[in-house]
Amino acid sequence: MLRVHDLTRRFGRLMALDHVSFEISAGTIHGLIGPNGSGKTTFFNLVTGFLPANEGKVFWDGRDVTGLPPHRISRLGLARTFQNTSNYARLTVRENLVIASRNHIESSALARMLHLRSARSEEARHGRSADALLERFGMRDLADVQAAQLPGGTQKILGVAIALSTNPRLVMLDEPLAGLNTGEKAQLMTILRGLCADGLTLLLIEHDMKAIMQACDRITVLSYGTLLAEGTPEEISRDPATIKAYLGTEVA
Repeated sequence: MLRVHDLTRRFGRLMALDHVSFEISAGTIHGLIGPNGSGKTTFFNLVTGFLPANEGKVFWDGRDVTGLPPHRISRLGLARTFQNTSNYARLTVRENLVIASRNHIESSALARMLHLRSARSEEARHGRSADALLERFGMRDLADVQAAQLPGGTQKILGVAIALSTNPRLVMLDEPLAGLNTGEKAQLMTILRGLCADGLTLLLIEHDMKAIMQACDRITVLSYGTLLAEGTPEEISRDPATIKAYLGTEVA
């Protein structure tokens, strides 16, 4: 589904990502782990077009999408979240979801300007999609709450819902559990597993090793910009190089 080959990014003399190659299979939850500074977020930025690669290729369904801008990457079905909350703070929760769903607009600009039936019908679909996500994420009672008024953890969960509003096939989640309490973590992981069961593919950067080991089908480990290991959670938890570089002896 998603394949990267020799993906490389330098910042001056710093090698942030050094000829990294791996692939993600459709319908799986794939973990991307590693110490801080190992290149995980840089990888996200390269794949989604927020940064250009110095070398290497990104393939989506066999198509070379290297260097495409973020809006074109998104329209191909790749969505992402960010470490920090990312929403329209002054808009309501529902309005955030509706705006994100407009990533895929089929009616013409003229139809929207004149409020023709095709544009009204499409806008109604965006509203229904937003309502479905509100229900799935347990946020129906927060629909009319301004995003800025939400607690930090709830804003993180909203960020995931916003990514889902673009109707993606692959969602790349950058530390989705950071800042969430225990109940919020359990709620979000249940939702994510349900989305995967429905056919969505997920790539997670996460430092919560318990969640990663329980949820992921495969895990890729980065260290200092290089690919250190790849395998099932069981294989990664027993890999000596990973334990030394990141997991710690208590996980072995």
